[in-house]
Amino acid sequence: METFILIISFILIALLSYWLSAMIHELGHIIVGLANGWKLFMLVVGFIGIKRKGDKLTLYFEKNPVMWGGVGGTFPIKESDDNIKIWSKILLGGPITSIITGMIFLSVCLFSFHIGWLLLGLMPISMGIACLLPFTTGLTYTDGKRWRRLHNGGKEAAEETAIFKMAEFEQLEKDKSLMKKEDFEVLLEAELPALRYYGNYYLYQYYDINNNLESKEKTLGILNSMKKDVPKTIIDDCKV
Repeated sequence: METFILIISFILIALLSYWLSAMIHELGHIIVGLANGWKLFMLVVGFIGIKRKGDKLTLYFEKNPVMWGGVGGTFPIKESDDNIKIWSKILLGGPITSIITGMIFLSVCLFSFHIGWLLLGLMPISMGIACLLPFTTGLTYTDGKRWRRLHNGGKEAAEETAIFKMAEFEQLEKDKSLMKKEDFEVLLEAELPALRYYGNYYLYQYYDINNNLESKEKTLGILNSMKKDVPKTIIDDCKV
C-alpha cells in the first residue's frame, strides 16, 4: 500500500511539475510581449485557457489536446516596423525563461532535495533546450527554428515575416480591402504544408474580397486537397 501511495504521489508531482513548467515557458513569451507594449491574446496550459474577446479576458476550457502542451500569445496594439523585431525577442523569451527558472529550482534542490524541486529543475531546462533546437513541431516550427529562420534572411525570413504580418493584419482588424497579395504570396511556395495552407487561405480571402469567384473556388479546392497534410488546429484556424 505504501508503494502504491508513493507511485501515485510521484505521478501527481510529475504532472504538476509539467503543468508549471509549461506555464513558466508560456509566461516567458508573454512577459516579453507585455514588456514591449503588446496585449495578452491567449494563454493555454493543459485544458485551462485564457483568451481575449474584445477588451475582456475570459477563462475557458480548451478542448483541443494539441493545445494542452502550452500556448501563449500577445499581439501588438498598432502596426510598426519594430514589431517583427519584438516578435523575434518573444520567440526566445519562452525557452530562455524556462532554462533560467529550471536552473534556479535545481539550485534549490542542491540545498533542500525534493523530487518536486528536481522535476521543476529538469523539466523547464529540457523544455527550453528542446524549443531552441531547430525542429519541425506538430504545427509549424520550434521557437528556436523560427528565430533562426527570421535571422537567416532569404526565403525563410520572408516566410516568417509574411505569416507574422498576416497574423498582425487580422489581430489589428484592419480593413480587408487593404490586403495585398504580395504580402503573403511567398507562403504559397513554402516547404512546410502548414505554411502553404495559410498562404492559400489568405489567397482565398484575397479573391473573395476582390470578387474573383473563379479563382476563389479554385483556391478552395486546393485548400480541401491539402487538409490531409495539415494539422486540424490550423484547419480550424482558417475557416472558409
